[in-house]
Amino acid sequence: MDTFSFSSEKLRDIQSLILHFDRVKVQLLKNKQPNLIPFHDTYFLITTSVFSKLGTGFFENDDNMTSFVLSFAKFYFDALDQYFKGESVSSAWQFMFNQCERNHLPRFVYLLLGVHAHINQDLSLCVRTLDFGVAFKNDYLAINHIIKGKLAEAIAQLNEKSIVLKHILQNGLFLYQMPMHQIIVLCRNLAWDKSQEVATADLAYA
Repeated sequence: MDTFSFSSEKLRDIQSLILHFDRVKVQLLKNKQPNLIPFHDTYFLITTSVFSKLGTGFFENDDNMTSFVLSFAKFYFDALDQYFKGESVSSAWQFMFNQCERNHLPRFVYLLLGVHAHINQDLSLCVRTLDFGVAFKNDYLAINHIIKGKLAEAIAQLNEKSIVLKHILQNGLFLYQMPMHQIIVLCRNLAWDKSQEVATADLAYA
């Protein structure tokens, strides 16, 4: 492997984040990691969709949302960096990476494993670290609507290896799009609650 760093160290603004997404995808393909692409592409799709809402009045606080997106993305890129360096990563990310290496699952499952790792492992930590408080909750929840509007596009770009499965996903989208969105919303809500519980506990012992 070359000297490319997956690390988030140099991410300072929207432009640098988008450029890093592009560079990371090139490296994933270069290093023959196609099973990491489904989550990467979906994450990039949602991220750019969030950025497209900035300045439109969709969010109550654009600056906080920008900080949140940058901070949250760093968890993903740092996990990749640790993985490619052979360092230990959190359990959820390690499970995903192990399954990707085995190359035995459909691509939509790799996508779900990435969603699981990033939401259940990283999201509450990100929210807690930023410490925006409950004033950020409306903008946090607004992302659920963006995800719902982009699920069909995310699934369409998976390019499943199995022609049969690809056909099923394309023609039966309505069967799993809603439950998938509901599961993501549930996980995001739990992550929010977890971040606030930590804050409450800290205050109790202050």
